[in-house]
Amino acid sequence: MSNRGYDGSTLVVYAQVGQAKANHRVGNDTGFLRPKSFALPSKVVYLGDVATHALAYLENPETPHFSEPPQFNEQKWKFETQSGGLRLTISSTSYWGFGLFNSGYLNRIILKGSPQSYARLLFDLSASLGHRPWEFFHTSAARKYLAKQEGGVSLESNEEAWKKTFETARAVFDEQIFMVEEQGKAVQKRMKKRPDSEHWNAKQAEIAIEHADYDLEVARGALADGNAPGFERAMARAEAYFIEADPDGVSSYSARDLYEIPQGQILDLETTEAEISFVDLTSNEEEE
Repeated sequence: MSNRGYDGSTLVVYAQVGQAKANHRVGNDTGFLRPKSFALPSKVVYLGDVATHALAYLENPETPHFSEPPQFNEQKWKFETQSGGLRLTISSTSYWGFGLFNSGYLNRIILKGSPQSYARLLFDLSASLGHRPWEFFHTSAARKYLAKQEGGVSLESNEEAWKKTFETARAVFDEQIFMVEEQGKAVQKRMKKRPDSEHWNAKQAEIAIEHADYDLEVARGALADGNAPGFERAMARAEAYFIEADPDGVSSYSARDLYEIPQGQILDLETTEAEISFVDLTSNEEEE
């Protein structure tokens, strides 16, 4: 495993924790992540904004399990979870101020899966945070901490690893735009050869094409802003308009069928840790 970035199927990056609240607990008997209201014996855990948002962007993740549950220091922990073919491990530790302040904590994030899947997760995560995760609040302390990690990590190499995933994610998005544009071109060719009928009207089809072109521009703008959910909504509308304009009634192919993009839960930037829930795949025996 490389701490500097890609090794094929594994990526390791480090992120600055911006905020952390006591909105979750860890079951004493099972080590599973639980909500703040959990009634059975458990310990408080300060999950932090990075981990909370990362979990929110996973699609149907398994209940996170803490291989290293919090002890006296409620912001020092390690958990793992699985979401389809992507495995996520996050550990939290202090790197400055003896763990007295949230700003003195960082997360080590290990992702195992396809580059497309973890690139999309980090793209969404970075866009949802109120700070750039690779920029640490206490630079000198972070540099010393990273240098002690396996293989030797620098602030620069960590930032490069983050940004390399963004390039991968954007390449996937660009491919999706290309596929939908090609779909639109095919539709417009069929439109030129088809007379009006009871079920299709050329003028209405032209209006649908204009709407599709507009939404493609909206998608490009959302992508430039790092707004992946907004991008996908605009792309879905554009594709729907092309289907509406198609004289054959359905498009010859779907961009999503040709190039699948992993999607997670859409997280509003104002979402708090308390509002995020997780899928509990454990049995009811723990509650009995």
